[in-house]
Amino acid sequence: MDAGEVPNDVFIHLNVGGQKLISKRSTLCQVKDSFFASRFSGRWPEDRDKRDDDGAELFDDNPQFFVAIVNYLRAKKYATKENPALPPKVPKDQLDDFENFVEYLRLSDEIIPREKFNQHSPGVTLEEHSRVAVHDPDKAEHRYVLGQNIYREKTHSFRLELEMFKDHFWMFVGIMRNCVVPPNNKSRRWPGSYGWARGQRGQVWKDGSPTIDNALKNKTKQGDTVKLVLDCDAAKLSLHLSTGQQFHIEIPKSQTWRLHVNLLNPNDRLRIINE
Repeated sequence: MDAGEVPNDVFIHLNVGGQKLISKRSTLCQVKDSFFASRFSGRWPEDRDKRDDDGAELFDDNPQFFVAIVNYLRAKKYATKENPALPPKVPKDQLDDFENFVEYLRLSDEIIPREKFNQHSPGVTLEEHSRVAVHDPDKAEHRYVLGQNIYREKTHSFRLELEMFKDHFWMFVGIMRNCVVPPNNKSRRWPGSYGWARGQRGQVWKDGSPTIDNALKNKTKQGDTVKLVLDCDAAKLSLHLSTGQQFHIEIPKSQTWRLHVNLLNPNDRLRIINE
């Protein structure tokens, strides 16, 4: 249910493990088919036994998790495609419990979604539910594509298949700082860009500046699958090739990141393979 579709958009009083909070019905009901949307839409029969003495709805859940999710839903109301709501931040030793709670609330696809492409330059087409990025057929020109998810802790891996890689010439894969506002299509040169250009040129890009690495030259071809591993906690980005070779880059600590791809040649095509 969308926020704009919620009738009687009142403030709802909640008591979560003894902690009181208040939220609008429309905030809680934003994600269709979630526990919150079902519970607070008005379709759920009211249970007076699940209210405290002040009339607040009672929940025997972790208040920290509950508040983090409600704050995420508040931020989501004002988020845009270019500036999506950041996922909740919880202590590392509680991440597994938090993810279980998110799944229980039927919010996993919203808060911990599978990666897909999102923001991109003109001249790129997204296909198959935004899992595939395709360069236009007109001419060789740099085109950037960014992933939708934002990463700031733990380790994340991305398998990328080079479905079309014309002449094995040039293609960039890496990450981009989330705070960067795209100034042009030459995303490899933007501050906050880290990664590798595969193909006939062996390039390592750090904060928008390149160096040559001959060990990268001609190591990938059309049909190959490469893996990126982003370790936010160790501040390291790794590239794993189908040859077994691995390359590593140190990245700034305490940053938020997005998957970042740049296509050059006409009809080049890259797929995210979700495991």
